[in-house]
Amino acid sequence: MEKSVLDGTDLILSVNGKALGFSTGCKVSTTTETGERVTKEASSGKWKEKYVKSFSESISAEGCVLTDGDSDTPTYDQLKDMQLAGEPIDASYGLRDGDSRTGKTNGGYKGKYIITSLELDGQAGDDAKYSVQLENCGKVEKLTGILSETAKVGG
Repeated sequence: MEKSVLDGTDLILSVNGKALGFSTGCKVSTTTETGERVTKEASSGKWKEKYVKSFSESISAEGCVLTDGDSDTPTYDQLKDMQLAGEPIDASYGLRDGDSRTGKTNGGYKGKYIITSLELDGQAGDDAKYSVQLENCGKVEKLTGILSETAKVGG
């Protein structure tokens, strides 16, 4: 059976149910914080015993700045408004659904996130670009089917 490799173009990040406008990159980092358990039994050997304390996730994305972005194609201005509101936002990521901008409603992940960083970069003679950093605010869950308008994956 032939295996296929994910094209990075097909990894879609959405905020508040809408895919980021003119996105050029996305990176998801999920981290497990561990603790170390030292017991009399374990101390007789040389191997450390670990246990899971917590999980955290961060997402970074980049894109071209649209001068006419709107709520259907969130870009720098909309992300800035969300960040300055100081409230967690709904975000999701997953695979593109065929050739559309939207993502599949199965197999991706969703959760509440806080925008912790937003950068604007405008170099002479080049497209203005933004980068955004999100950090989870609570549980991140797997997408398992039909979702509400504010939680579905977009593309």
